[in-house]
Amino acid sequence: MSSTTEKALPTLVLVHGAWHGGWAWDPVVPLLTEAGLTVRAIQLPGLGRGPGPHDLAGHVAFLRSELAALDGPVTLCAHSYGGAVITEAAAGAPNVASLIYLTAFLLEAGESCADANTLTPPPPDPALAPTAEGDYLHVSEAAARHLFYGGCSPEQVAAATGRITPEHIGTVTTPVKRASWHDIPSTYIVCARDVALSPQAQRAMAGRATRQVEIDSAHSPMLSHPRELTTLLTEAVRHA
Repeated sequence: MSSTTEKALPTLVLVHGAWHGGWAWDPVVPLLTEAGLTVRAIQLPGLGRGPGPHDLAGHVAFLRSELAALDGPVTLCAHSYGGAVITEAAAGAPNVASLIYLTAFLLEAGESCADANTLTPPPPDPALAPTAEGDYLHVSEAAARHLFYGGCSPEQVAAATGRITPEHIGTVTTPVKRASWHDIPSTYIVCARDVALSPQAQRAMAGRATRQVEIDSAHSPMLSHPRELTTLLTEAVRHA
């Protein structure tokens, strides 16, 4: 493929999920760059992450400001809770060419993450679920290992659990106001071994997407299957 065609590809903007940060994408960013994509991994506001409102509305406003500062077309790729953010933030954004949902919340207007996750069974031990403390949800190291890091090496798990941060409860309980996927082409990547957002819940939302693909991984394929995920993301960007 010529360099001219490569330069015409949208910038791939990566949006992390709850309790995580832009660091979650670190293993795939260099691989995506090698594949010819321009990549930007953003970090949503939150405790231990950066300034700005910590709830869904604050995250939507933050992402919209990031989009407004970018030249040319953009593909938004969201992981997990980040799907709610891109679903609302991309509505009315003139430079968003396509959406990618990676085991993410592809929501209808008026629907929250909590609403869309009712098909996911609770953990076998209540101690492996997030716990509320005031306005924030916390995830213990054991809970994070169970929910997020199946298929990851012990070194990856230790590094990731040392960086997770509390998440405002409004991120999962607040419904999105607008659903951009009605107007913007989308790809849904189902993670077939996920226990945080079950394959059943994912497939129910994936039916709304323009196209669907699957990867045989748990919740964090950017850590456990970075090369396979890079291929799927690159194909999704080129497909749009």
